[in-house]
Amino acid sequence: MTFGNDTARAALSSSGWAAPAGDTSKKSPDKWLFWLLPFCYALLYAVINWISDEYVQTPPAEEGIPQLPRASGPLRWVGYAFTPLYVFMKIGFTTVCLALGAAIITWNVRFSSLFHVASLAESVWILAALTHLAWTLVFPGTGTFFYPLSAVNLVEINQENMWLVYLLRTLNLFEVAYAAALVYTIRLVTERPPHNVTLLVAVSYGGGTALLVAGVTFFLLSVF
Repeated sequence: MTFGNDTARAALSSSGWAAPAGDTSKKSPDKWLFWLLPFCYALLYAVINWISDEYVQTPPAEEGIPQLPRASGPLRWVGYAFTPLYVFMKIGFTTVCLALGAAIITWNVRFSSLFHVASLAESVWILAALTHLAWTLVFPGTGTFFYPLSAVNLVEINQENMWLVYLLRTLNLFEVAYAAALVYTIRLVTERPPHNVTLLVAVSYGGGTALLVAGVTFFLLSVF
């Protein structure tokens, strides 16, 4: 059934964002709406973090496992103020990965279009943050390193395997949903075959994420 795809594509085309067949990108007269999205996400993240700081109970310290520090007082508001920077860094990371991949395979697509793609797909991580918040509110005292629908929930974390935390948290179903959202949105923009777009996302975003996880894991391994 293609009605959903055709409807979404028609909506994007009417706004001047999605490219018509035969072209890979088109300048949007309403592109400021897509640049506004990260600030909306930042506001949502800030609200989620505030609710978590106010109402989520800190789990008791487990023997041999350091607690994650929680900011208090003015430091909390400093963190909220830097939320837009955090969101732009997340979206920018994905955009750069996709742009490098597109350049390697010589796809003629604008950087701004890829930024819009990453901005739309970021809604998956908003859903992940809401899921995590809801879980910790319903089940207070959840483990320090808990993350919903991730491999970290299948492993008992202790001092010896602390360095695996970031890797295991990254292996989650939201990551799969995010990659699928990237594939779907890029297809609307580029009109490329599904297997080509999937390969682009797997190699560019997948490769960039793998390098990031490897770097963080190496750092944690050096610390713990």
